[in-house]
Amino acid sequence: MINSKFRTRESVNVNIKTKRSAIPQELYKDFYRLGLTPGASLSLCKSAQRNLMKKHHPDKHAKNCYSLVTATKIASTINEAFQRIEIWYTKGKLDD
Repeated sequence: MINSKFRTRESVNVNIKTKRSAIPQELYKDFYRLGLTPGASLSLCKSAQRNLMKKHHPDKHAKNCYSLVTATKIASTINEAFQRIEIWYTKGKLDD
C-alpha cells in the first residue's frame, strides 16, 4: 500500500494540468504582463505588481513629458491586469 503523502511524478503533472486548465484563457496575458506564469498565487501577483509599479510609476517620470505619458500607459496596464487577476481569485469568475 502506498502512503498518500507520497506523490508520483504523474500525479504532480495531472495536478499542474488541472490547475492551469482552470485558469481562463483571458487571464494568460494578464499574468504575462506581470511577468508571471499563469496560475501564480495572488500574493505573488501582488508583489510583482508592486515591483513593476515601483519601476514604472508616473511620478518617477514627471520631468519628461514623453516618459510621463508612456509610464502612465504602462502603469494603467499593470494595474488593470492585477485587478482582473484579483477579481478572478476572489470571486472565482471574471467580471462581466
